[in-house]
Amino acid sequence: MKTFLFFFLSTLSWTSFGQDSIAYEWKNKGEFQIAESALWEVDAFENVYASNGNSIKKFDQDANLQFSQSIKRLGRMSQLVLVNTMKLIHFSEEQQTLCYFDNTLSEMDDCVELSDEGVINASLVSGSSQPNKIWVLDNLNSTLSLFSLDKLIQEQQISNLKGTLNIENISDIKEHGSRLYLLDETQGIYVFDLYGSLLDFIPGKSIQQFAVVGSTLYTLIEGALKIRSIDTEEKISVKLPIDKVFDFQIQNGNFYLRAKNTVHKFELVFH
Repeated sequence: MKTFLFFFLSTLSWTSFGQDSIAYEWKNKGEFQIAESALWEVDAFENVYASNGNSIKKFDQDANLQFSQSIKRLGRMSQLVLVNTMKLIHFSEEQQTLCYFDNTLSEMDDCVELSDEGVINASLVSGSSQPNKIWVLDNLNSTLSLFSLDKLIQEQQISNLKGTLNIENISDIKEHGSRLYLLDETQGIYVFDLYGSLLDFIPGKSIQQFAVVGSTLYTLIEGALKIRSIDTEEKISVKLPIDKVFDFQIQNGNFYLRAKNTVHKFELVFH
């Protein structure tokens, strides 16, 4: 089952079943111990990467430590960005740099100074579903730019985000398919095409985190997982199996739920 909601959508009628009739269970498939302050990512092979400020560690899907690399000299990490299974990016907002690592956590090339590329104050970066590309948010200029990592060439730009849409604070960016999703925690999720045209707005003033898989949007709101069909806008809510989850990711139908210093791996099964 690639994603449980795809299965759910393809076999059931949303309008025929009420919320209370949906039976499901979470199956515990393991956990990963990481530092409470760690930044983390999960790749397509279900390896887990975690950084506690001084080092990056890579664990296989059974939580065995595979590699470790010191990053202390690179400055404080603001984000750990997975470009693909072969490339990882250390983004430092403090240093305004991008530093690259391969899948063994060995450094690749020199770090890139974002100021050299015309970015004045990068506050957020995000991997792209387009090969070897990355989105960079420049807060000072209120612009979102797509760069090719081959020579860090700017390929396109979405300008004046705050002025045009009154977006207050972009806390997360995700590209999926031909759509770009921007989360403003005070308002909701803005959906753009890759040329910067606004396609949709999904209101929600307490969305902590979100993920997009296929044609399904998952949002974390106050201890529950809200599941929404992007095509039909129908939605359901699923209670999480553990308390105090503040972040999550989805890979290969498995849910990685972050609570304090543990990433819990679960499978969600509908009956």
